[in-house]
Amino acid sequence: MIQEHIRTVDVHGVSYTYRLMQHSAPTTEPVIVLGGVLEGMYDWAYLEEAVVPRASLVTVDLPGLEPAAFQGVDQDGLDTLCSGLEGIVDDLGADRVNLYGYSLGAAVTLQYAQRRPERVARLLIGGVPGQVTKELTTHLRNAVDRARNGDANGFADLMADGLLCLDESHHVHRRELTRGYLRRFMRNAARVPRKVDLLATALTTRRRPLREGLAGVPTMVFSGEHDHLHPRERLQAFAATIEGSRFVTFPDCDHMLPLQRPEAVTSLVASFLLDAPTADVR
Repeated sequence: MIQEHIRTVDVHGVSYTYRLMQHSAPTTEPVIVLGGVLEGMYDWAYLEEAVVPRASLVTVDLPGLEPAAFQGVDQDGLDTLCSGLEGIVDDLGADRVNLYGYSLGAAVTLQYAQRRPERVARLLIGGVPGQVTKELTTHLRNAVDRARNGDANGFADLMADGLLCLDESHHVHRRELTRGYLRRFMRNAARVPRKVDLLATALTTRRRPLREGLAGVPTMVFSGEHDHLHPRERLQAFAATIEGSRFVTFPDCDHMLPLQRPEAVTSLVASFLLDAPTADVR
């Protein structure tokens, strides 16, 4: 039996809302999912069917949509977000949890695992953020300027082009379909000033490098083959600093691989976090 609960925790004056799909007789620890900057607790329908038959599923809204809250006391807000995740785990009352983080969510879940390894059963992270290049920073700032000047279409086009691999020499699965979805999503986001402000904070602030290394937590790192934002080679080297970790690559995908191959990502979540059949990866 599954029961749905919406709960809010307050950590250092910042509110975090999460959705709990609670399993009455789970076979493994709860699965907590954290995604990108604007991914909220209702954006994970493609994972629910795989997870909820075996475990409770927790999906999270990042704080507020207030850039000041996102930044918190540190340069990029990572400490603030990590503390929020810690508050959610405490509120659940679970001894240990399984963590799945993608993009910004990967950075948050990784730091939490480094801080509290005894509370993490397994860690699955993809699209782990690295240092944003000057070229991409300029591109994203131009996109934000378009939104603030009322050009929703220009903002959407620049954001989609910045997040996708447009190199025609690389085959990217569902490239045009993904581009169309991103443009629609970003056009809607452009009409919400606080979302634009949050994107400006999260995507154009120079972040400190992630701390490498982790021991005592079974970990898998995955990447899209053509993720130009966070290249596969860098993520593979990063994964090598995590004791006993595995690294897998999704062929013909870029940073938006959860949109391009959701069925394969779901299989990976099920196989690594829930001991279900082998995932479709290489």
